[in-house]
Amino acid sequence: MAEDNTLEELKSRVSEKYLGKAGIHGVGIRRSKEAVTIYVHPEDSSGQKDLLDQIEKEIEPFNLLVVEEEQSKITNAER
Repeated sequence: MAEDNTLEELKSRVSEKYLGKAGIHGVGIRRSKEAVTIYVHPEDSSGQKDLLDQIEKEIEPFNLLVVEEEQSKITNAER
């Protein structure tokens, strides 16, 4: 499906469409793995697996790399 798209284009599309849904709090790329990277909350939220499966199909022939980590928080000291 994504044969004519670059990793950067797919990252932008995935960010616009899925950021903030089903625990997804970040989107990046890993060129060395030819992958779009999705950052999700460690606890599996409702529908997360189905959504990740859908994203994986949309970005083919590239890979999907899922990283489970807490969302970063900005504190007053970091501003």
